Amino acid sequence: MTLWERFSALDRLQQGRAFKIIATCVIALAGLVGIGTLYLTRVQGNGLDLSAIPDPQAARIIEDMLGGRSDPTLMAVGIALVTLLLVGVVWLGLCLTYLGLAILGAAVVVPLSMFEPTRGLAQLLAGVIALTFAFTTLMQILRLVLAGPGPVLSIAKTAVAEASRQRVSLVLMVILVFALAAIPMLLSDQTPLRYRVQAFLQYSTGGSFWIIGLLCAVFSVATVSFDQRDKIIWQTMTKPVSAWQYIFGKWLGVIGINLVLLLVCGSAVFLFTEYLRQQPAQGEREAYVTASGGVSEDRAVLETQVLTARVAVVASPPDIIPEALEQTVEAKIEAEKRANSQFKDTPEKRAKMRSDLIKAFGDAYRSIEPTKSEVYVFDGLAGAKGSLRPLTFRYRINAGSNAPDQLYRLTMIISGSEPFIREVSLGNSQTVDISPAAVDDQGRVTVEIFNGDASRGQPNPLSIAFPPDGLELSYSDGSYRANFLRVMIVLWVKLAFISMIAIFASTFLSFPVACVMAVGALVSAELTPYLWNALDYYNSTDEKGKVLPVATVVRAVAVAIAGVFKLYGDLDPVASLVEGRRLSWDAVSRGVAYLAGVSGILFVSAVAVLRKRELAIYSGHA
Repeated sequence: MTLWERFSALDRLQQGRAFKIIATCVIALAGLVGIGTLYLTRVQGNGLDLSAIPDPQAARIIEDMLGGRSDPTLMAVGIALVTLLLVGVVWLGLCLTYLGLAILGAAVVVPLSMFEPTRGLAQLLAGVIALTFAFTTLMQILRLVLAGPGPVLSIAKTAVAEASRQRVSLVLMVILVFALAAIPMLLSDQTPLRYRVQAFLQYSTGGSFWIIGLLCAVFSVATVSFDQRDKIIWQTMTKPVSAWQYIFGKWLGVIGINLVLLLVCGSAVFLFTEYLRQQPAQGEREAYVTASGGVSEDRAVLETQVLTARVAVVASPPDIIPEALEQTVEAKIEAEKRANSQFKDTPEKRAKMRSDLIKAFGDAYRSIEPTKSEVYVFDGLAGAKGSLRPLTFRYRINAGSNAPDQLYRLTMIISGSEPFIREVSLGNSQTVDISPAAVDDQGRVTVEIFNGDASRGQPNPLSIAFPPDGLELSYSDGSYRANFLRVMIVLWVKLAFISMIAIFASTFLSFPVACVMAVGALVSAELTPYLWNALDYYNSTDEKGKVLPVATVVRAVAVAIAGVFKLYGDLDPVASLVEGRRLSWDAVSRGVAYLAGVSGILFVSAVAVLRKRELAIYSGHA
């Protein structure tokens, strides 16, 4: 029997129903044994004697913070998902094919991993192989899901098949796989664990989204534009296929591909983050265990500020009396008229003055002169009062030129507690853990800050100022894992929105122009928060109040773009994940509803444009 005949026989074997049933039973049994073994051998403790901690509240906080270490639920879910994926491989008729490829991959990876110079390459190849297997399997499953009757599913399935053939799609997919597999190699073991986790989340999640976003924009344009260029749309639209079915089928195929890519990338990011979480933090002899039996600062920050879902509250500014504000605006208007005879009083200038005054008032509130103090009130903390985890007060001070070699001393009193001194560097964020007992019955925490060492009467040499984001009090309100799920949902909805923009553009523009529009929409939408900040400093008038035509047009266009994508920009899932901020279901639902509404408008517009175009008229020439 020749080698090809042997391969053919093995292929017939893996396609047989009896083989699939037996293989499914074996895989399911292995999964059940793995889960059972996991629960039987789970860690019973965290290596920490909580009875030795005199403060019962502190002991409960530490127990809650470290409780996830001995919980086998996550790993059990992971084993179940891997089992289901392997069962899918079996019923796709690829069991022996993947097994042979895996053996070949192991034959390359294992020898490379035995030598220090090639160990990094072995890890990269192992990651690439695992991601490739997962991606190809899910793509096969997607094709089966879209194999139903009807023109919509047929067009969607064709779009999925096109993604595997087009060079630009393949290049971006290969870049995505290699980039995601290579990111873990860039992390240094000498860096504190919390920074390693944040860096990995930032580059892996953000980088994956940008690559998938580019793929989504370019492929969405290509799948419609190339149909028109190659006259494939003639054959499609001359059949009983309406314009809405064609557009919806293309969009369904693209978002299906996006879902597969996000599932692969999201699973890889999540699992490697959990792997990092189980590594020793700075100051630990092993994961979660220090030499002194306590909790290291690195671990505490990781668990309470990074791998969590924090709700952040900013200090409530003092009330501004509207009448006094308007009087001040009037006084400034009159002063400008006296100083400049050409000054014109317009509603825009009044609004700008009002905004500047409110901003100046906030800056003054966040500034403290030497020997002075200020009280900052944080409301809306009722949900943190009964929490087992500490609240985190984050602050950052600026003084003078923020000389890196200068240290300032601050005296703080939190909700009437005993004052304590903190020596801080300038321009860098600092944190203070606050007990939930500091929250009063109204859900409020007060923080009084003295500019200097109040116990010794030693002020700092200069006034200090907190930037707008430099005073924040946060508390944990949910699981990091649930937050991760919400982040992935938002990223998928964002990609669906971008794909609809691209498909709409491709119905009436050429391929290059539609690509520019789609990629431009992606970049503009993602940079909307920065655009809003830039608009605060961009003037459409000169110093004498004269309107600048070009600047006015630029500002109007920028305001229009920022306005359209405002809710999109407000949903910043990657930053929420990296900073451990809770992305609430309320924010997710509002963002999804808005993007779905705009996508619906674009869908109707694309259908209307396609109906107007004469795409399937026979010219009489072959």
